[in-house]
Amino acid sequence: MSHTRKVLQGSASNIAKVVLGTLIALVLPPLLVHRMEPAEYGAWVLILQIAAYVNLLDVGLQTGIGKFVAQYDAAGDSRSSSRILSTSLAILSVSALIGALAIALIAWRVPQLFNQMPAALVGDLREGILLVGWSVALALPFSAFLATFTGLQKYGFPTLLAMGSRLLSAAALIALILRGGTLVQLAMVIAGFNVATALGQYVGWKTYIGKRVVFSIRAIGRDCAVQLAKYCSTISVWTVALLLVSGLDMVIVGHFDYKNTGYYGIAVSPTNFMVVIISGLFGPLVPALSALQTERTPRQLGELVIRTTRYCALLTCLVGLPLLVGAYPLLRLWVGSTYATQSVRYLQVLVVGNAIRQLGYPYSLTVLATGKQHLATLAGVIEALVNVTLSIYLVQHIGAIGVAIGTVVGACVSVGLHILLSIRLTSATVAISRRRFIWDGLLRPLLCVVPTVLLFPEWRHFELIPSALYWLAAWVVSTISIAWLTGLTHGDRESLKQMFSRSFHLAKASV
Repeated sequence: MSHTRKVLQGSASNIAKVVLGTLIALVLPPLLVHRMEPAEYGAWVLILQIAAYVNLLDVGLQTGIGKFVAQYDAAGDSRSSSRILSTSLAILSVSALIGALAIALIAWRVPQLFNQMPAALVGDLREGILLVGWSVALALPFSAFLATFTGLQKYGFPTLLAMGSRLLSAAALIALILRGGTLVQLAMVIAGFNVATALGQYVGWKTYIGKRVVFSIRAIGRDCAVQLAKYCSTISVWTVALLLVSGLDMVIVGHFDYKNTGYYGIAVSPTNFMVVIISGLFGPLVPALSALQTERTPRQLGELVIRTTRYCALLTCLVGLPLLVGAYPLLRLWVGSTYATQSVRYLQVLVVGNAIRQLGYPYSLTVLATGKQHLATLAGVIEALVNVTLSIYLVQHIGAIGVAIGTVVGACVSVGLHILLSIRLTSATVAISRRRFIWDGLLRPLLCVVPTVLLFPEWRHFELIPSALYWLAAWVVSTISIAWLTGLTHGDRESLKQMFSRSFHLAKASV
């Protein structure tokens, strides 16, 4: 099988899992919010968010396992692949123990961390955090087995396992919700599927690739641990920065403005949908650029970054603008008028903040693919510090909306630092003209935002139809027209026309 086909299979696998996960995330909240009080739904959101922190203790090892197993397997060095798997599993076991202790500490301190929540929910929140958090910790070492499939570029079993687990767990949650299940019972379902999925990862490894990549306690080695640490160190910094950028939002809201935790959690889901689409489409840049690095000059890679940034900015606008303009009707149809009224401001501000952050996504993927991520780390670290500091300050003065504003300011800082500093530091590998990056990569596609700004005086913020129909029609036509005529270059349009023409002829020939 060709390298390109394997990359496409991996991309298709990732997109399939992401789309399914997103659909499930869109189905469950309406059921929950109609059967839970806002305070109880806020507790559920916190359980899931806090438990997810344990996965950060992976510290980039899954990526490291995939990289080194692929490298050694290509060289026919099965012994080194075994050492990578075995050492990684040992490290992840230590991480799991740390995560379990951290979860226990958080559960113990629940009354202090979330002192505004109703006292009747404290016990349920504690039990839920322990159940889901400890199940995630238990499953963490087993992720090493699944990462070996990625290294061997075998995506069938991981995709089937992930999709099957998500579908079954969603079905179990829906059945329990409809029967009036409690918060703790919901947490038990999630915990049970986390453990079952972990065991499935082990069984899959043992069945399909256990003889190809062996696990052995004797294969654990210090030099291998050092090798993994060197590779994963910068990724770990990025992971921590990402936690501070987005992972702490719910906890900050829960601590300082608990009554709005559930509403803020609802606003996060559609925003994540936008981010997931962008990530799913542009994520395959990493393997593609890694392969192109030896074939392209730094200037050619720079031109590629500008072009992909233009596409990313344009796609972000076309996905984000409907969420921005239609925030209230979408939320009302999804979770009802009460949650829509309370959540709409958070959603609109979060859409803006995450859209700005996505503008730097292709560049970040490029430096990751070329191994120069350490030169672009400062922007992420400073964004994280600005985001958290400003969020904590503003939430105490203006409530949960201050956390969303912190996201916007942090995103602006990140993109600005990439333009002012990171692009210069990585110029030896990826040579980018900052003037062309700003105009052709950012400003050209962002011109399609102009119709939305002009629509603002006619914007009905709390109505199902946000403006008169003729204004909405003019907004749609003008936005699409500007995106096509200005957001894309002449070369972009010709390439798209040729692609559609080839697709049409292939479809016609197959008929």
